[in-house]
Amino acid sequence: MNDLKRYTVHITGIVQGVGMRPHIYKAANQLGLCGWVSNQGATVVIKIAGGNKSIREFLTALLENPPVGAKISNIKIESECYKAYNGFSIINSSTDNQLQGFIPPDMGICDECIKEIRDKMNRRYMYPFTNCTSCGPRYSIIKTLPYDRDNTSMIAFEMCPACMSEYESPDNRRFHAQTNCCADCGPKLSLLDSNGKPIDSIHPVTSARQLLYEGRLIGIKGIGGYHLACNAFDEKAIDLLRKRKRRPDRPLAIMAVNLESARLICKITGKEEEILTSRQRPIVLLEKKNPQLLPNNIAPGINRLGVMLPYTSLHHLLFHEELQYLIMSSGNISGMSICYKDEEAFEKLKDIVDFFLVHNREILTPIDDSVVRVVDEKEMVSRSGRGYSPSTLQIDVSCEIMAMGAEQKSALCLLHKGYAHSTQYMGNLDEMNAYEEYLKNMKRMKVLLGAEPQIIAHDLHTGYLSTQWAIKQSDGRIPIQHHHAHMVACIAEHDLKKDAIGIIYDGTGMGTDGAVWGGEILIGSKGRFLRVGHWKYVTLQGGDSAIKEPWRSAASYLYAMGINSEELLNSVSSLKVKALQNAIRHNVNCFKSSSIGRLFDCVSALVMKRMHITYDAQAAIELESVIEPDVTDFYPYSIKEEEEKLEVGYKEILSGVLRDLKDGMTASYISAKFHNTVCEATIDCVCKIRSKCGIDDIVLGGGVFENAYLLKKMKRGLKERGFYTYHNMNIPTNDGGIAFGQAAAAAQMAKEGNYVSGSSGKDCNH
Repeated sequence: MNDLKRYTVHITGIVQGVGMRPHIYKAANQLGLCGWVSNQGATVVIKIAGGNKSIREFLTALLENPPVGAKISNIKIESECYKAYNGFSIINSSTDNQLQGFIPPDMGICDECIKEIRDKMNRRYMYPFTNCTSCGPRYSIIKTLPYDRDNTSMIAFEMCPACMSEYESPDNRRFHAQTNCCADCGPKLSLLDSNGKPIDSIHPVTSARQLLYEGRLIGIKGIGGYHLACNAFDEKAIDLLRKRKRRPDRPLAIMAVNLESARLICKITGKEEEILTSRQRPIVLLEKKNPQLLPNNIAPGINRLGVMLPYTSLHHLLFHEELQYLIMSSGNISGMSICYKDEEAFEKLKDIVDFFLVHNREILTPIDDSVVRVVDEKEMVSRSGRGYSPSTLQIDVSCEIMAMGAEQKSALCLLHKGYAHSTQYMGNLDEMNAYEEYLKNMKRMKVLLGAEPQIIAHDLHTGYLSTQWAIKQSDGRIPIQHHHAHMVACIAEHDLKKDAIGIIYDGTGMGTDGAVWGGEILIGSKGRFLRVGHWKYVTLQGGDSAIKEPWRSAASYLYAMGINSEELLNSVSSLKVKALQNAIRHNVNCFKSSSIGRLFDCVSALVMKRMHITYDAQAAIELESVIEPDVTDFYPYSIKEEEEKLEVGYKEILSGVLRDLKDGMTASYISAKFHNTVCEATIDCVCKIRSKCGIDDIVLGGGVFENAYLLKKMKRGLKERGFYTYHNMNIPTNDGGIAFGQAAAAAQMAKEGNYVSGSSGKDCNH
């Protein structure tokens, strides 16, 4: 009897919605253990009794081989007096929410389910909502935790006897699968015309497949919202989609029928293949193959494609031999958030699509596709969405914080019981429907996690809707400077304990001096920073139009250099150029900026003749796409020390660009040389800073570091000079990661008490 033990085990992490309870049930029974397992609130609780050796074996196996999709963050084991149980069972869930839990993300379809929908002898043959314990919707359909069918939108569908038998059978892979269903009892598809009226079709998915092949545009309701789909081989259909969606240039995502088809259009490394075929099934940014198999109008002017593989039964059923690639663009009007409610989709998308393919399972939380890129064989999340969100990282603090994020690429981060829960990308808050959805998501996160934040962290910019919302709330606000948030997002992701040098390059962020920052070199930690270097200020004219019209940046920089820009910007009306120059002269609608993003815009306008953009960072993306990789030259640059800060000049660099243009050098050569110069000047700066402060750790942050050439070259150059370099991987390096950085910074500042609630940021961050 001395060998018989009993324990209570609490498991936290992504442990619900991943088949954890049936996995534990089977393992316990195989080892002859008794007790029970239950979802309690957001955690999994086990009462386990039996031989001590068997229990140790059970716990070791649980930690080393959890179910696919599970992520155990903590396991707490409490010894108790031995008590025998009658076998091992799964008992009813409870709403106890004393321990921290994670929200399970949506998961792509598994291989077993794919086999079933292709097997004519299987009862789920061609059923477009086939899923099991290991795959299917989760976050997008959850109302509250614990994760049980009654707490999801699947409550509307009562399981038939056959599905219930699978659900109750321990030997079945659908044992306790909360989304279990079939054609007799689960969601149904309907094909509608553009006005939302039903079209008589025995097999809606087969009819939709034929319509896609014929070049029609279809709004397809998926896991987290609507896609706008068309045949990716059909250049006219793509042009029509662009015209109707008012999206003339932005790259369109492609869904390839399988990995082999993806290889025909793109170069795919081992790591990229791993991510493409993962359960998350994100869009992966891949290098195009030449000559191109697909039309140029899918991703004009750039050298990569966003490719994903089918991640639901419905997607697999849309393809056939003559339909290998589909355009799968987010179902929205350009700039707005993704449509996920049927009535909203019928209203907003009716002038874009010819038909709708819809289902009657309610989407409770809209979530767009995730976008990732592989750099140096490491995954970098660019847009956190389906499969990746909510993302959860540990931050060792006790306070609860809601971080509001930025205005562009908005996301929220809720710090609760020592973990930072970051939401999915929600679009730009200057669009009212995106802002409304943003506020709804805030409420959802609080409900799902049972959280009541005491502190609100927000950006310094009072023009942001996120900041304005925070200001309207009660005390307990902590403003976080934008670039410090970028820096902390990287520091916290890598759990750095010492001060680091932050190279933070982006387009726009309010500085503590009231200027627009964006080319910053900082020293600091999660709780504080000091600005030790930046790119030289230039006076830009035009407010937000300076971002949308790169010629304004070029004209502003050239004016500062005393150069007549009319000839260099001859595709822009000379009257507009003169008006801008006159406005700068009289300081009308002008602002000071150190932004690297605007410097990239300037060079792109001069070299690529990109005078206007239709999507975020278009000018910089096109400039990167033409780089001649073998070029090692760089332009002269200057570094001055002003008021104990290093200042990198732009005049020598732009003068070099203009000389090369005059000499007829190619855009590819000039682009490479410019990128090389940014790296050389930056590394030169941090070497000077290290000589004074002795810091070897470098963090790279901000949207400019989505530029893979710049990131790789910067990392290589820093490593050669003895630095240790870190950059975001799971957290977006762009503004999608700002909320996480704000939460981590505010937590540390609250812990240290070095902030003034609701201050301008100068008291908080220095």
